Amino acid sequence: MEQKKKTLRIDGKTIFLRDLKKSDATNEYMNWLNSKKINQFLESRFTKHSIVDIENYIKKMNHDADIIFLAIIRKDNQKHIGNIKLGPINWDHKYAEIGIMIGDKNSWGKGFASEAIKLISDFGFNTLKLHKITAGIYEVNIGSIKAFLKAGFFIEGIRFNQFFLKGKYVNHILLAKMKNFDKNSINKLKNSTIQSYNL
Repeated sequence: MEQKKKTLRIDGKTIFLRDLKKSDATNEYMNWLNSKKINQFLESRFTKHSIVDIENYIKKMNHDADIIFLAIIRKDNQKHIGNIKLGPINWDHKYAEIGIMIGDKNSWGKGFASEAIKLISDFGFNTLKLHKITAGIYEVNIGSIKAFLKAGFFIEGIRFNQFFLKGKYVNHILLAKMKNFDKNSINKLKNSTIQSYNL
């Protein structure tokens, strides 16, 4: 928890992650949140957002010791293209959830999301000593599902008909990644659990 009080920067190959600042609450950021296309799979789509709302949200996240909230910055042009959040962190059981938004449409489909997910996951495992990191995604958000799978996550489960989207209910795909667990370990864990319940 001490780490959250320090200035944080995590460097990758094509991007880096850094603390969000009040100055990041720009018109462009606001437009991401108010765009029906960019925000279509986020729960924040139900609210109309203002600069003041964003400033207050950044302040709230930065003062929460159980949340890591970072800007995603492209290295080639230093552009703020989105955000990624790790948390709330459960320090007792050592797990946390990732939320991510790539708001800059010109940065879609270039691998920035999967790199950001891997960077913050490695930070969670190696620096924060977490055991497990999870994520939840609308089943129709194929791009995000692929980004998490590329970053080493596996599909842990499905919540059927969980969300109402564009006139119908869609499933909630649950993904996870665990430290020191490879695909073989996960498959053994799944099989042993299924057998133990006689399913």
